[in-house]
Amino acid sequence: MGTQAEQHPSTDLYLYSRYIYRVSGLDTELVFPSIHFMPDLFQLLQRRGRFLVVILIGSWLVTASVLWLMPPLYKSESTSVASSVVASDPARLFNPQIQHLYSPLGSSDQLDLLVGSGKLDTVYRPLVRRFNLIDHYSIAGDGQKTFQKAVNKLKKRSEVYKSDQGELKVRVWDQDPVFAAAMANALTAQLDSLHRDLLNRQNQETWSALQRASLRLEALRDSMSGDYAHQQGVYRQLIDQYALLLEQQPPAIHILDPATVSVSPDKPEWILILVAATAVALLVGLLIALWMERRTDYAVAP
Repeated sequence: MGTQAEQHPSTDLYLYSRYIYRVSGLDTELVFPSIHFMPDLFQLLQRRGRFLVVILIGSWLVTASVLWLMPPLYKSESTSVASSVVASDPARLFNPQIQHLYSPLGSSDQLDLLVGSGKLDTVYRPLVRRFNLIDHYSIAGDGQKTFQKAVNKLKKRSEVYKSDQGELKVRVWDQDPVFAAAMANALTAQLDSLHRDLLNRQNQETWSALQRASLRLEALRDSMSGDYAHQQGVYRQLIDQYALLLEQQPPAIHILDPATVSVSPDKPEWILILVAATAVALLVGLLIALWMERRTDYAVAP
């Protein structure tokens, strides 16, 4: 009298696993609870192909609808390099014979300082006021919280980073391509202004210290020998040099390529988003299809 053959998965891995557990004396039903059927991918696509197609088409429609509602953003980018701090050394400015020994380009550390400044709200606040970004971004309300929202949105739509070539890159995205270019150039100028002010403040402190030293030396004039004239002459020369340096205020950034108006939007990235949505939809669809197959297997299992 024949017996009905027990249905097993078609995969060798499953059969081999059950054999190992059976030989070892373990209860296979505890390890493989009532799973009598595990379809391979080809069989799954044959039975649930239409379902997967519906999932894919649905994900494309939803993704396309969301992307269609998102405003296009245009990107503008400026390229600069950091200026050398030693380029503003008085010894270089007032001695033409050694000027060629100084590089106009700053070090990697100076570039890192500029990039780090791109994370500070201090850099963005003047731009919010100058370009009236509260109205431009259509932010409702007034007061400090509204102003901070505009600052945060500008920071979110901006990027300050160091390129692989050691350049300072400043990017700004906006719905208006002309506005994006203006903002990128303004942000670059703001970074330059911030670091120029820092350097100018250091020079101002040095100039003030030299002035105080000269006055102290003047008070000791009667008690000093012939050294007074020489030392006072050195002080006066340095004071004049730093005074000229304060007047010139050398730049902290050399702009290589200012931001220009973009002709096509940069965001949203339709192709990348659609590919990601397709991958997610396939994964979710396959998991649901496997769950449906398992429920079907439970229903027909003896």
